[in-house]
Amino acid sequence: MGYESKLTKLPSYQMRSLPLFSIHQYSTSTIPQSSYRSIKSDQHESTNNKKMDLEIISRETIKPSFPTPHRLRTFNFSMIDQIIYDCYTPLVLFLPNNNKATVNDVVTKRSKRLKETLSEILTRFYPVAGEVKDNFHIECNDKGVHFVIARVNQTLEDFLVHPDDQKVRELIPDNFGTLQSSIRNYLAGIQVNIFNCGGIGLCTSLSHKIFDGHTYFMFMKEWAAAVRGSPQTFSPNFMASEVFPNNPSLKYSMPSKLRTTKSLCTKRFLFDSKALDLLKAQLVTSITTSTSLPRHGPTRMEATTTLIWMVAAKAAFTIRPSSPQSPHVLLSIVNLRKRSSPPFPSECIGNLIVHAAGFCFPESQPDLTTLMGQIRKSIAEINSDSTESMRGEKGQEVLSGMLKTLKDMIDGMPEGDCLIATSLLNNGIYEIDFGWGKPMWFYVMNPEFCRFVALNDTIKGGGVEATVTLSFDEMEIFEHDPVILKYATINPSPLQYLHD
Repeated sequence: MGYESKLTKLPSYQMRSLPLFSIHQYSTSTIPQSSYRSIKSDQHESTNNKKMDLEIISRETIKPSFPTPHRLRTFNFSMIDQIIYDCYTPLVLFLPNNNKATVNDVVTKRSKRLKETLSEILTRFYPVAGEVKDNFHIECNDKGVHFVIARVNQTLEDFLVHPDDQKVRELIPDNFGTLQSSIRNYLAGIQVNIFNCGGIGLCTSLSHKIFDGHTYFMFMKEWAAAVRGSPQTFSPNFMASEVFPNNPSLKYSMPSKLRTTKSLCTKRFLFDSKALDLLKAQLVTSITTSTSLPRHGPTRMEATTTLIWMVAAKAAFTIRPSSPQSPHVLLSIVNLRKRSSPPFPSECIGNLIVHAAGFCFPESQPDLTTLMGQIRKSIAEINSDSTESMRGEKGQEVLSGMLKTLKDMIDGMPEGDCLIATSLLNNGIYEIDFGWGKPMWFYVMNPEFCRFVALNDTIKGGGVEATVTLSFDEMEIFEHDPVILKYATINPSPLQYLHD
């Protein structure tokens, strides 16, 4: 077999326009501290703060079904992999039991099928089963993937009545990838959480050194196809390390202020299609009177990110009135695959992402139109020309300069007021089918950042679910802001998406 059981115990800067991390300066108009060790939901709103009744059934290491050939034993990082944040992103797919298998069948037959097929696809995604060495390559030694099976003494529907962030985090395999975990030497950890109804919470905690969001979705789609017995739809393409070779002389560490040691608060904000239409209409009205904005209407990503950034910046400024030189920064994660010429193949895996960076000065007077315009401009500057500028020795020099500028800027801010934003919209996550029913809900957790927002699709209706992490003080202001209350529902049950 390709997997083996290993039962274990619990164990003062100057800003300029940059081609890759495009940084835009603008003022904003007034509108009406933290550690990943303790990222919690607001306990005043939680209906169930005690730990779940969860029992670990087994812990194993899943290895590729065939040994990785010697010629593939070294997987070189790309330059982007090299400098990407060394963190893990926990994500959970909640799968129903539509064909009403018994819980015993789910524990035995389905979990066995998940393990066997994971072992099979690891032969194609072989770097995932290796170990990071010296930040320049992965040793593809078939170490394997940490794999846990657990029973949850609750039905999936009951769990989804109020799934706050703290509750969902209990589904992470052995705190995998968090600062509390003692097993960070794997690149991936997976926990199959089996509910009393036979539903499954499939939690994957993945190293960002090899997985960006696109890679995750490709991996999960292939795994689901293998479980169904369908033929593989693609072979992973590892060309990124050839296009953007790593550079041992490139030294970069993530600004420490992006990951600190205080408590954080994470909440979900649902923007349904009606609210989004209202928000877009307000922005369209502003666009038609603007001489600088492109005339096309705002996307869901633009509308929600603009609104969240505006209110988050206001909350930070309310708590920490900044000097004229102290901005609030937005780092939007941008997929490079379609922004190069020619585009990278969709099956390219690894980190083909960059940040579009903008900043505002909350002491000025912000408005939605100005903020959205700057988000558009910063992202638009990540194009085929900027992608080309990253290639070769000259590209390494360009990247080095951009990283230094960004790091100096953030390190020079008193509280490191920086919101990292990622959009997982339009990735087809709710079409993934392991053969037991399409997902009821998808949730992405904060990968160790102080201030973070992730945008997800709702299961239907064209809405957006935003998962927002801020300090407790900032969240208290953020969630009570009239603008947020006008457009968003706070911490709704995912079941309402199914019943609408």
